[in-house]
Amino acid sequence: MTDSNFTDSFFAKSRRLAVGLGVAAFALTACGGADSGANTSSTASSGDISQYERADDYGTGAVDAKVVVVEYASVVCGHCANWHSTVYPDFKTKYVDTGKVRYVFRNFPTAPAELADAGHMIAMCAGEENYFKNIKLQFDRQKQIFELAGQGDARKAYVSLAKASGLSEDEFIACIQNEEIRAKYDATVQSGVDLGISGTPTFFINGEKQKVYDLESIEAVILPLLGEPIPEKPSETDSKE
Repeated sequence: MTDSNFTDSFFAKSRRLAVGLGVAAFALTACGGADSGANTSSTASSGDISQYERADDYGTGAVDAKVVVVEYASVVCGHCANWHSTVYPDFKTKYVDTGKVRYVFRNFPTAPAELADAGHMIAMCAGEENYFKNIKLQFDRQKQIFELAGQGDARKAYVSLAKASGLSEDEFIACIQNEEIRAKYDATVQSGVDLGISGTPTFFINGEKQKVYDLESIEAVILPLLGEPIPEKPSETDSKE
């Protein structure tokens, strides 16, 4: 498969998905729209799940956690990449790794849809044990992926991502043509469409859509649910001292 055929394939898949979902503006979903661990990662289907998860979800953290944070995000969304590099590490350490919060990532592609499409499919093909590692790697390499795609070398970028998760090039090609995985992917996207998502990242906390952007705004929602006090902000006098 040439790089041209590779990208054409994903344009076709994205168009087909948009038509199938009945959403003409699917490929134009915005990045950064108005709504803007000892745990193991797993698909919900591999074991017990929380009441806020779908059977095909990818989650990490204790399934019996009092709080479940579901994020709809795109691996080609700059705002999502920023959240995952600046907020997620502390959020995971403080709440997911301690068993207080269950975190679920749901793919919701944004433009360029063919790149988001490929990236999310690769993460799914990487297997449960590598899913979140692959998502992180794509956010870390986001600028590089865009640069290679702009040079007409998208295939090189995605073959590299696949190999980083233990997939050979042949396995990668087979993956993006796997209709079973495609159907699972489409179903997750459809769930976001049904919820009226218009931008990424979008967060749901215990089933309720929330406008959270940083750790402080997340804590304002989850700490009361955990029965914990919200830390007081330092006063201007304290900050000057």
